[in-house]
Amino acid sequence: MTDPHLTRPHSIWAHLKDDVSAGIAVFLVALPLSLGIALASGAPLFSGLITGIIGGLLVAPLSKSALGISGPAAGLAVLVLSSIEELGFHAFLLAVIIAGCLQILMGLVKAGGISGYFPSSVISGMLSGIGIILFLKQIPHAVGYDRDYEGDFRFVQSDSYSSFSELLHMWESTSPTAMVIALVSLLILILWERPFMQRYRFCQWVPRVLVAIIVAIGLNQGLLAYRPEWALTGGHLVVLPMMNTLGDFISQLNAPDFGAFRQANVYKAAVTLALVASLETLLAVEAIDKLDTYRRSTPTNRELMVQGIGNISAALLGGLPMTQVVVRSSFNVQLGAKSRVSAFIQGVLLLLTVILIPTLLHKIPLACLAAILLVVSYKMARPQTVKAMYQAGLYHFIPFCATIIGMVLTDILVGLAIGLVIALVSILLENHKNSFYFQKMRVGNKTILRLSEHVSFLNKANIQKTLQALPAHSQVVIDATRSKYIDYDVYEILERFRQEAPLRHIGLTLQNLRGYGSLPPVTNAGPTTYNDQQALTPAQVLAILKEGNEHFVNNLASNRNLLEQVNDTRQGQFPIAIILSCMDSRTSVELIFDQGLGDIFSTRVAGNVINDDILGSMEYACKIAGSKLIVVLGHSHCGAIKGACDHVQLDHLTGLLAKIQPAVTAVSAETGRTVSAADPDLVQQVADKSVLLTVAQIKARSPLLNGMLASGELGIVGGMYDIETGKVRFYEGEGLNG
Repeated sequence: MTDPHLTRPHSIWAHLKDDVSAGIAVFLVALPLSLGIALASGAPLFSGLITGIIGGLLVAPLSKSALGISGPAAGLAVLVLSSIEELGFHAFLLAVIIAGCLQILMGLVKAGGISGYFPSSVISGMLSGIGIILFLKQIPHAVGYDRDYEGDFRFVQSDSYSSFSELLHMWESTSPTAMVIALVSLLILILWERPFMQRYRFCQWVPRVLVAIIVAIGLNQGLLAYRPEWALTGGHLVVLPMMNTLGDFISQLNAPDFGAFRQANVYKAAVTLALVASLETLLAVEAIDKLDTYRRSTPTNRELMVQGIGNISAALLGGLPMTQVVVRSSFNVQLGAKSRVSAFIQGVLLLLTVILIPTLLHKIPLACLAAILLVVSYKMARPQTVKAMYQAGLYHFIPFCATIIGMVLTDILVGLAIGLVIALVSILLENHKNSFYFQKMRVGNKTILRLSEHVSFLNKANIQKTLQALPAHSQVVIDATRSKYIDYDVYEILERFRQEAPLRHIGLTLQNLRGYGSLPPVTNAGPTTYNDQQALTPAQVLAILKEGNEHFVNNLASNRNLLEQVNDTRQGQFPIAIILSCMDSRTSVELIFDQGLGDIFSTRVAGNVINDDILGSMEYACKIAGSKLIVVLGHSHCGAIKGACDHVQLDHLTGLLAKIQPAVTAVSAETGRTVSAADPDLVQQVADKSVLLTVAQIKARSPLLNGMLASGELGIVGGMYDIETGKVRFYEGEGLNG
């Protein structure tokens, strides 16, 4: 979660202290990693450094990635090695130039949008997997076992051991000095960030990584002076190609063999490099954007073009192909970088130190670098991430674990491929299980299925299985209102079920099933217009209300845009009916009859009783506003009816309940029994009788409405709403003459 106290930097220089600190640390790690990747790729060692320098000095300023670091990628090492063996190094550089051009083209045609389809489970698994690999790979270096080079992320290492067996064999050749340096470096890195240390301004401004490096160099140089037999030398230290002059630097550069443009294998290698490097870059972009505190988004199409420019530039100087690399980028984030200034700084430092002070870099113990990477790798593979992915469900947790296991047991690219394949299978399984409906409800003997926006052939088997499992004499509602695409196979199954349903004694309601393929949107139901209102008869209005109640009972609703209806009715209203109902919170007539704004007048009072004010409202609704139907709607389990049955006396409520007493008296006379709220059957009879008496009162007390009824202009009906089923039962034949 983003810290609410943080604000995005308005300038790339806004957090210079943080970026300088992170840039120095990334530089120190990028140096041995670049050399190691060049070694694994079968290329000249300096080619890895060239790519790192280009990534910092050229790609970082051009890129809009706030925290990404570009350079040689371990994931490409095997591909690069096989290409160099097949083409030769100079022809291979031409392939990298062509790959860069292809990346620019991919950016121009908006291919970067593919990044939006990478599952978050794979992205999280990639970060955690790299963290675990880094941790495993650094343990041997921390104890002084430096036979495997930095930057080897493969499970089976160059020394023929695996990442796991290396942990056993490392005890055959350890160094107490390396262990001490690693331990001291770890203590500095951990304690430097503690609150009691951060109280001092010196600790706030001086990067902890730089302090750890200086202390490690100091310890080892002290041992060289006083106990040389204990000191770390040779392969236990960072090793660089020696360049004493500018001429030495220039001599390390290699030019592409442009004469190889006729070789078909050059283009094959270029296409492969472009695709793999672009995929790795886009995955890195997604991962690092997720880690960004400020939640900035990298424009992926621009990033592809910038990476293409970087690859062309690196290849012209003899460098390896580059990508945005997850390891260094994650390291950059964990060390507090705030902008791409840190990437530029690490590029500058790579260039200056390689040319000016290579001897100083030769003094850095690998054990110290191992301590730095151990701290960062732990942060990348936090247990909280595993817990979060587990809570997200198996369809996310399994691809997450598969990505980690695949990366740890093979290498980065193969592990990612495994994770993506497993994620695809999980998506298909999840889609097969759930996605053909938005919601599946069972209410008593009724099953309601809501089809999703996209119903593909992948849903066919599950839909067929669900429909076949429906029992006889059940009620089924299939709602396709939201669907924008229905595969023909699925449509065929639904049509077949439509024909089978009566034979299986299944009551079927199909809502808005309007064909197959790409479907037009369902037209929004608009409010009643003047012409609609005038054309309707009372009987047609009653039919509309009955149909609306069927929608409600089946958990359906007409497609409406209520804001649109507000605008449509602002100049006038033409409701088709006025409904007198109880004030009970469960009897909203707009919902019960599936009506929208401007469709009906609603009058509500406890017990749905009549008085002069309500009669006046009805007269206005029918004679002035043109409504064609009056509905008196009672409901089951009515509190006002129960109160009248028990002769409740309570201030003004007494007068209201008195209006229901004629119904109580009539039911008592008809049944010969004393009416009480304790008898639910008698209470319901009173509710029915009260509605019928209210209908009669409307006719008797309003000559205007009675005259409209006699002329066929108006219908007056009673109805009873069952709050348990949602069904409205109308008293047919009562007061409906039109």
